[in-house]
Amino acid sequence: MDQQDNKLQAEGVKDKQTMELPKENVPQILVVDDAPDIIELLTETLTRQGYRVRSAASGAEALSSVAAEAPDLILLDIRMPDMDGYEVCHHLKSNGQGHGMPVIFISSLDETIDIVKGFQAGGIDYITKPFHLHEVLARVETHISLRRLQMQLEEKNTQLQQEIMDRKRAEEELKKHRSHLEETVFRRTADLRRINDELQHEVVEREKMEGVLEQTNYKLHSMVYEYGLRQQRLNLFNQMSERLQRCISLEETYPIISQFAQDLFPLAAGSLFMLNSPQNLFGAVTSWGKALSGEKTFPAENCFALQEGKIHITADFRSDSCCRHILGGGRKSGLCVPLTAQGETLGMLHLQQRISPSTSAQPGFDELSEGFNEEMQQLTVTVADYLVLALSNIKLRDTLKQQAIHDPLTGLFNRRYMEETLIREISRARRYETPLGIIMIDLDHFRRFNNTFGHEAGDLVLRDLGKFLQSNIRKEDVACRYGGEEFTLILPGAPMDITEKRAETLRTLVQDLEIYYNGRPLDSITLSLGVASFPEHGGTGETVLQAADAALYAAKRAGRNKVSTAGKEEPARTAQIYSFSN
Repeated sequence: MDQQDNKLQAEGVKDKQTMELPKENVPQILVVDDAPDIIELLTETLTRQGYRVRSAASGAEALSSVAAEAPDLILLDIRMPDMDGYEVCHHLKSNGQGHGMPVIFISSLDETIDIVKGFQAGGIDYITKPFHLHEVLARVETHISLRRLQMQLEEKNTQLQQEIMDRKRAEEELKKHRSHLEETVFRRTADLRRINDELQHEVVEREKMEGVLEQTNYKLHSMVYEYGLRQQRLNLFNQMSERLQRCISLEETYPIISQFAQDLFPLAAGSLFMLNSPQNLFGAVTSWGKALSGEKTFPAENCFALQEGKIHITADFRSDSCCRHILGGGRKSGLCVPLTAQGETLGMLHLQQRISPSTSAQPGFDELSEGFNEEMQQLTVTVADYLVLALSNIKLRDTLKQQAIHDPLTGLFNRRYMEETLIREISRARRYETPLGIIMIDLDHFRRFNNTFGHEAGDLVLRDLGKFLQSNIRKEDVACRYGGEEFTLILPGAPMDITEKRAETLRTLVQDLEIYYNGRPLDSITLSLGVASFPEHGGTGETVLQAADAALYAAKRAGRNKVSTAGKEEPARTAQIYSFSN
C-alpha cells in the first residue's frame, strides 16, 4: 500500500487541500475497516485530496458514527469481528439513516457471489483488495459528485415548492383585492352615473388591474407546470435508475433505456449507439420515436461529439458542422452526447427533432417548444450521465464475473469453475441417464521449458496449449486449467470409447503444435492423459475425477506421451483419429 501511495504522489495527483472551501462544504467520508493500516492509508490519501475523513474499526462503531453525524460517503469493509459489512449496510438502509447515502464496499472477497451480496445489501459500488488508490479516488469522486447533484436537486425542489406556496398566497391576495375592487365599483356606480368622465376613468383602472391579475395568473400557472414537469422527470430518473441497477447485462438495459427515453423526450426521436470494440464502430442498439434519420453503424470520425468528447448540436444539415452519420436529415435538428466513463468512450446518445417553419408569437404555458434549447441540452446531458454510470457498472460487474471463472494465463476456465461445472453436468447426466467423459492432461517435462528457456517460455507453452485445447473440443465440452501444467476436459454425453479416442487424438495432434519463443522454435511438446467416465468409474464427479487422475499417473509411470484408461493396467495406444467437428 505504501508503494501505491508513493506512486500516487509521484504521478502528480492534485492535492485538493489547497482548495479554499468552507469546512461545512467539504465532503465527509467514513472509512470502516478493522485493519489499522488500511484505515491509515485511506485516511491519509483522502485527506490529502481535500476530504474530511472519519474512521471506524467495527460495524457497531460505524453505526454509532453515522447516527451522530451522517457522512457524504462510506467506504465499508466486509470482514469485521462483531458485524460484517453486509449487516452494517442493511442496518443503514433499513432504519432510514443511510437513505441516499452511497456505500462503497472495499474487501478482499473477490468472488462473484460476494460482489452480488454487496449490491443486494444496498452498496452502490465494490472495490476488491488489494486496490489501486487511483481507482478508489476515481470512484469516490464520482459517487460524491452524484450525491451532491442529488442533494442539489432536492434543495431546488424544496425551493420551488416554497415559491409555489408564495405564489398561491399572492394569488389569494390578488383575488381578495379584485373582489374588494368589484365591490367598491358596484357601490360607487350609482353615485358616479352623473359623472361619466369619472366612471370611464374607473373602468380603465379596472381593466388595468384585470390585466395585471391575468399576467400574474399566467406566470403562476407556468411555474406550476414547470414544477410538475421537473417532478415528473425526477420520478422517471429514479424509476430508470432502479430498473437499470437490477440489470445483469448490457442487453437487458436497452429496452429500459428506450422506454424511459420516449417519456423523457416526447417530441424527439433518438437512438443509443454502443461501441463495438473489435470493429471499432458505433452501432445503434435501441431507438425510439419516429422518422429517425442517419446511419445505424458508423466510425467515431463521423460524429463531432465523439471526436471532441463533448455535446454537439447540428442545427443546419447543410453546414460543415453537421455530423456525417446524420446527413440528409431534412428539416431536423440533431444532438449528440458522448457516453464517457473514466476516459473510456462507451457509446453515444443521439436525438433528432423536427424544426417548425414558424413558431407562435405567444405560446400558451402548456405548449412544448421545439428545438434543443438550453433546458433540453441539460436534460440530455443528465440522462447521459445516468446511462454512463449504469452501463459502466454493468460492464464492471461482467468483467469481474469473467475474471472470477477464467484462468488469466491460458484463458481457460479455472479449477473452481470446473468443480462447479462437474457437479452440474454429473447431475444432468444422472437425470437423463447419459454418460460423461473426463480427461486429465499433464504436460510432459514442463520443467524443462522453464529451466532451459525461462518462465516466460513456460508461460507461452501453457498459453498455446490452452488455445490448442479450446480449438480441438466441441462447443459443449469444457476445458479447464486444473493447476500448474495439468488440465481437465469435461465431455458431456461422451461414452468411454469416444473419450478414449478424443484423448488419443489430442495426444497425436499436439506433437505437431509449433511454438516459437523470441523467433526460435521450441521443442515439440507431448502429453500424458488419463481417461475416466461416469457412471463407469464412479457415481460422483469427485470419484470420476480421482479415477482419471489415477489413470494419468499410470500414463506418466509408463513412460509419458501415452493415454491411460481408468481400470486398465496398460495405457491405450489407439491410433484412430477422432473428428472434432462441431
